[in-house]
Amino acid sequence: MMRSEMMSSRARLGAVALAAMAVTLLAGCGPKKDVPSVDANGSEVVAKVNGDDVTASQLAIALQKQRGMRPDAGDAASKVVLDQLIDEQIVAQKAVAAKLDKDPKVVAQIEAARRDILARRFIESAAETASKPADDAVQKFYDARPALFAQRKMFTLQRVDIQAPEARRSEIGARVAAFKTPAELTDWLKSQKLVFTAKPEQDASEQLPPVVLEKLATMQDGQSMVVPSQFGLSAITLVSSAAAPKALADARPAIEQFLAGQGRREVIMNLQKTIRDGAKVEYEGRFAALAAANGGVAMPVPASTPAPAVPAAAAASQTTPAKK
Repeated sequence: MMRSEMMSSRARLGAVALAAMAVTLLAGCGPKKDVPSVDANGSEVVAKVNGDDVTASQLAIALQKQRGMRPDAGDAASKVVLDQLIDEQIVAQKAVAAKLDKDPKVVAQIEAARRDILARRFIESAAETASKPADDAVQKFYDARPALFAQRKMFTLQRVDIQAPEARRSEIGARVAAFKTPAELTDWLKSQKLVFTAKPEQDASEQLPPVVLEKLATMQDGQSMVVPSQFGLSAITLVSSAAAPKALADARPAIEQFLAGQGRREVIMNLQKTIRDGAKVEYEGRFAALAAANGGVAMPVPASTPAPAVPAAAAASQTTPAKK
């Protein structure tokens, strides 16, 4: 009797265990709410619009196009862009339903966008092969620009921007040279009813246009110079200057960035010439005669060609104080 009861008890326990196992397996096969779905390319799906996926990759591209948005924008900001992407997807679905994707003009625009994207990516991938600037190239760049590095200065200036007609600019330039102080100049400008703005500035060597920097190097404190401006002339008075040399170690990051940009540009230009020379191009219609007359047309540089990272003057420093 006892043995029979024990067997019966074991049978019940076994049944319970099997039931529990079945529940566990079924739960494991069900959808997991905390695991996001992905598309065929492995990109996380962040929304569905009438059954169509909107992926994290698409959202990342949309975020990159937002001006002024930080790369580490939070979820709230990303949600705003995602909603815009969803609205765009809804309209695009309506366009497809209206068969606008078959419109010859739309087809041509889609193909143009595809061609542009492929060309840009090919150029970018080629630019990535450019080598890092050598130490001797960095040293040469540094030594060739003493005004930006070894002899770098901080200039305290008084700038007066004058709106003047073409006919009076020579006269104003002569007056600027004659006046001993900016105050004398501004008093005269007021008497002549000429519109002007005056402001103090503090600029490092690399913040100034080369032509201005070259002239300042020969001026004494209190002297003024005149340069053309958009609406007239600018009178710049040198109030004072102080040496602010930048050592090679401090300038190296910016110089390397600039030279790397130049290197990428050279790689791209050489590549373009090589692939253009190796391509068979036949002009048709009205362009055939034009090409024959001009001896062919050079291959244009795509708009996204990586340019030097910083202008030559700005390569002096990435930590220069802003204008005051």
